[in-house]
Amino acid sequence: MVIYTMTRKQILRIIAAVLGAITVALLIVFAVAGSVTASADTGRKPVCSVERGDNRIALTFNCAWGDSDTDRLLEILSAAGAKATFFVTGEFCTEHPAAVRSMSAAGHSVQNLTDTNIHIKGMNINDLIADTKSAAAKIKTLTGIEPALHRAPFADYDDKTLTTLEGMGITPVQWSVDSRDLDDPDAFSVRKRILDSTASGSILLFHNDSPAAVEALPELLTELKQKGFEFVRAEELVYSDSFTIDEKGVQHQTIQTVLPVVYSDENGALDSAFEKMRVNLTLQEIYDLSSVGRVGLIDKIKSFLNEQELYAVREATYEELTDCYLVLVYAAERYGAGGTYADPQYDTTDLPQIQQAEEDNTDVGDDTAAEDDEEIPVLPEDPEQQDAKPEKDAAPDNDPQTSVK
Repeated sequence: MVIYTMTRKQILRIIAAVLGAITVALLIVFAVAGSVTASADTGRKPVCSVERGDNRIALTFNCAWGDSDTDRLLEILSAAGAKATFFVTGEFCTEHPAAVRSMSAAGHSVQNLTDTNIHIKGMNINDLIADTKSAAAKIKTLTGIEPALHRAPFADYDDKTLTTLEGMGITPVQWSVDSRDLDDPDAFSVRKRILDSTASGSILLFHNDSPAAVEALPELLTELKQKGFEFVRAEELVYSDSFTIDEKGVQHQTIQTVLPVVYSDENGALDSAFEKMRVNLTLQEIYDLSSVGRVGLIDKIKSFLNEQELYAVREATYEELTDCYLVLVYAAERYGAGGTYADPQYDTTDLPQIQQAEEDNTDVGDDTAAEDDEEIPVLPEDPEQQDAKPEKDAAPDNDPQTSVK
């Protein structure tokens, strides 16, 4: 038997070598893990539907192949008085330029579906930018309009592609209701799927060159109109700024209050509702609210309020509405209305907070109103509310999708 002996120095060298090898291995493992973590999706979503207080929906068509039915689709949409959005590829523009021009000339929107109908998930950023710009240039050449929306073919996207597109000033848009007109080409099934799933803010997916879609659409559009839905272009449905997108792809409008205006100390939804009135209505339209009752008020503002805000307006007492309206007039006259607050017209540095007006406060109003000794108009009390306070409906659940009846 051969016995090997080592000196203490040799043993220490071997131990050092082993430790060095382990250290290198661990560094490689951590580097790979870090790379995987960095590239993993965080669950970000494109716009799949939009939270709205109205019944607007968007009809969208993906156009990547043939052009056999464009004329018929345009006839059907025209007969229904409906506007739609056609997501087209650059190749479609090259092969069917007349169809793209016809879509735009008919008042429909033409948006970006990539240049060659490719999978963009995991795509090199520079390649994605080049592909997007190429398709956009072809669309603009034919329509004269730069596309602002982008759809990933096959719903194939990841965080990197979404971030890249948004960095280009483009809004990624998918859909919430799939007609499946290519997978299950039965007109009755197409109609049923759409009717069963469509709600306010829905984005509907169809395809051109689809016999099932052409057959289903005339009756389907009639039924959707009977349900009270309004067909708008996707860019008219989707918010272009001041929004958030939840984990389901629902886009929610946010109000970035640059002025410290407080309408209601105790009701955040009511406060948000009146700030949206200032943002969305002109000064004259705000004045005109003084001649409408609660029902008229809701009718004028429901298009830009969410369900909780609408509920807050419905359930507020007459006194609460009047107090909030007084502050609304004051804020609109002093700081701007109809979106003008975003212009650098007013020095908002150290502005005092505008609190809810008291019933006996005679100082609410701007300097001009005070000089002219004019009263600020107030909301007229609804006739049915003059003798008794309105009964309140049961409070809604915390679910943001709760309907206001």
